[in-house]
Amino acid sequence: MSESAVNAPRVVMVTGASTFVGGYLVRRLAQRPDIERVIGVDAVPPTKALHRRMEPAEFIRVDYRSHIFGKIMATNEVDTVVHCSTSVTDNHFPSASTKDAIVFGSMRVFAACQKSETVKRVVMRSSTQVYGSRSRNPALVTEDLVGGAAASGHPRDLLDAETYARSMARRRTDIDLTVLRLAPILGPNIETLLGSLFERPVVPSIIGRDARLQLLHQDDALGALEHAVVAGRAGTFNIAGDGAISMSQAIRLSGRVPLPVVKTAFGPAVAAIRGRGRGQTDKVQLAYLSFGNAFDTTRMRQDLGFAPRFTTRQVMEDVARHGPAEPTIGVESIVGVEQRVAALARRFAGIGSSGRHGWTVDL
Repeated sequence: MSESAVNAPRVVMVTGASTFVGGYLVRRLAQRPDIERVIGVDAVPPTKALHRRMEPAEFIRVDYRSHIFGKIMATNEVDTVVHCSTSVTDNHFPSASTKDAIVFGSMRVFAACQKSETVKRVVMRSSTQVYGSRSRNPALVTEDLVGGAAASGHPRDLLDAETYARSMARRRTDIDLTVLRLAPILGPNIETLLGSLFERPVVPSIIGRDARLQLLHQDDALGALEHAVVAGRAGTFNIAGDGAISMSQAIRLSGRVPLPVVKTAFGPAVAAIRGRGRGQTDKVQLAYLSFGNAFDTTRMRQDLGFAPRFTTRQVMEDVARHGPAEPTIGVESIVGVEQRVAALARRFAGIGSSGRHGWTVDL
């Protein structure tokens, strides 16, 4: 019997099963005839629609901090764990609760893996946010560039979670650890913070900046995680579609109209364009929309053996193709939005220099 057959996953547990990435990954793995059982776990229940899509996989609601989590792993003889609960910030700004899920949740999950007698493979969903976004980043960011720019906030939380994973792997050399740093995900079904900017006919853009974007299609994100489960290649890998485009190109490909604003007015612009609710942003998102990032994916292709189907340009084209009908907006509407943004920017002119990491505007 070949080594690959001996190490083939038999019972797979996926954390964060109530998120889009976690839930749809459970579905994909459950449809594979070479995997006997798939168990989705999360501290919160999935929506009814997502739960139905998981079938025939099992779902167990459990808090990762509970001692029951380790017992579930042992009772079901789990040999492969896919840690996807970090997906909680795909469509939510970082908060105390998301920090708890990412940092402390990861610590508990990897501690349980370390104690397990059956786990032999761990796949962690991380993010290219760990590199931070800044003007002095290299043209293509490799997996070795971490640290300075990610000293705080959500990127720091992800790096801490990766540290727990590597600590587990050092203590358990018989466990293969794969860390996938996924580029920003877009697609016709997934809801993300970046994708939400393209939901309206007008998209705010920061004056004087035209960030470089390298994106990942939702299907390729799931495909990379599935591939990592069955291929069993240990290491850390950037996962992104080929090529990079500018923010202005992304807006044009989506069929939207750009609305240039100063950085401090970005949050009010989002609120004004939506015409309701609250406009929220944080320093990590502002840095990304100012500078962006492009990634070296050599390891992804050569070592992991994975090739995305969608290029970055094709990601935006697919979002436009499956999104709402081609937007129509008159000059009067654009002028109205600009006036509302200008009024809000004047009202909150002092916010940008207040040193706060994030802020909210009510209309």
